[in-house]
Amino acid sequence: GVGKTTLAQLLYNDEQVTEHFDTNAWVCVSEQYEGLRVIKTLIEEITKKPCDNLEMNSLEVQLRQQLIGKRFLLVLDDVW
Repeated sequence: GVGKTTLAQLLYNDEQVTEHFDTNAWVCVSEQYEGLRVIKTLIEEITKKPCDNLEMNSLEVQLRQQLIGKRFLLVLDDVW
């Protein structure tokens, strides 16, 4: 590659960048994309708690509730 992940990591971990956002999350999507896993991982990254929910609609609602009214940085890495 051309260093896209490395550049994204530098920005994601930069103190000035992190201070600008209320919450942030990093998810490696990979070639085997699974929407349920991506949303579940986002929730776990944001809440710092395990998420046992496996129902897509309720996960979407939960993610929306975690992000509503907040400034957030979400990085989806290794998207094919």
